[in-house]
Amino acid sequence: MHAADLSRQPYRRPPMSRATDPQRMNWLWRLVCEVADIRPAEVVEALHVTHVPIDLGRARSWVAGDDEEGFLSLSIAELERNLRALVLLREDNPESRGVVVIEHGQLALESTMLDTDPGAAGMVNGLLRISEDGAEEAGEDADFAAPGEV
Repeated sequence: MHAADLSRQPYRRPPMSRATDPQRMNWLWRLVCEVADIRPAEVVEALHVTHVPIDLGRARSWVAGDDEEGFLSLSIAELERNLRALVLLREDNPESRGVVVIEHGQLALESTMLDTDPGAAGMVNGLLRISEDGAEEAGEDADFAAPGEV
């Protein structure tokens, strides 16, 4: 079916596939984090900006599965606070969307701000790897031209 055909059909709400407990919204938080590419370290940074005391372990516990070690439930109020803090952080400081992580023994910078970061030339699909010798390496699935290269 073509998009034009779908635009003419009436919208239908999907059926409720689960009961929701406002004190256990981790499943929704995991989905939001996956879609928006939100990492626990970014959540910690955002909450610290809004003067909420939190450590990385707590932020990681919210994306853990219900049956995983370290799981702590997330309420709908916490989910909303997290999202509002992330919005505030991103509005006030677009460069803060980069998070330094260690991946497979390499230092990596994750960022969703390729358009506004002047150093984005070395970033590919949001990931710039810096090997132990300090050389920058692009991601394997890179289809990317640095600014000024077409």
